[in-house]
Amino acid sequence: MEKKVVYRITTIADYDREALYLGEMHAKGWKLKEVSYSNLVVAVKYTFEKCQPEQVSYQLDFHPMEKSERASYLQLFKDCGWEHITDFNGFSYFRKLRSGIELDAEFEIYNDATGKLAMVKRI
Repeated sequence: MEKKVVYRITTIADYDREALYLGEMHAKGWKLKEVSYSNLVVAVKYTFEKCQPEQVSYQLDFHPMEKSERASYLQLFKDCGWEHITDFNGFSYFRKLRSGIELDAEFEIYNDATGKLAMVKRI
C-alpha cells in the first residue's frame, strides 16, 4: 500500500483546522493512518495511506479516561457510525463517510455549544 508522510506544525487549539485538513487529504485520496511525534521538535508527523478519494468527515476528541472506560467510549462512537483511527497527545481521531444525505450536525462529535465547551475545558 502506498503511503505518504506529512509534517505539520500544529497546536492543541488547532483541532478543528486539523480535522478539516484531514478531510481535505481524504478527498485527495489519502486517508489518515497514524499521527505521531516527529524528530522535529515542533512538528507533528501524519502518515497517510492511498485510498479512493471520498468525502469524509474527520473529528478529534480530547477525553482523558481510565483504561476500563476505553472500550465503552469507543463503542459509543462506533454505534454512531464513527471509525476510530488512532490516538495522539490525548486526542482520539475519528472519521465518518459522508453519503450526501445526512445533516451537517451528524458529522460533528460535538454538535452543540455545551458539548464543545465541555471538550475544550478538558484540554
